[in-house]
Amino acid sequence: MAKERPGRTTKPVLKAKPKPGGAEPMSRLEARIPRHLYEMMERAAKLRGLTVTAYIASVVGDDARRIVEQTEIIRLSREAQIAFANALINPPAPNAKLMAAAKRHAELFGG
Repeated sequence: MAKERPGRTTKPVLKAKPKPGGAEPMSRLEARIPRHLYEMMERAAKLRGLTVTAYIASVVGDDARRIVEQTEIIRLSREAQIAFANALINPPAPNAKLMAAAKRHAELFGG
């Protein structure tokens, strides 16, 4: 493992830069990657007709959206959607545990 050089960082650097005309500000991302990976990205970018920057933004953007979607969006099967909608439309009567929880909540927080 290589030693750290003073004044160098191993973390990517992200610098915001406003774009003229009120467009979305751009940021600079600096990262060190193995040469073979960079060369592969260059080749893939050319095959897509993109610059390396545009290719990285596209690939990373797609992956970031997918990851966020997987963690923040709940997907239900058709049957589960119907069951959920039915529970909202016709909720079951509260059971003893729910009644006790509501009473405790009212005692603690008023209401």
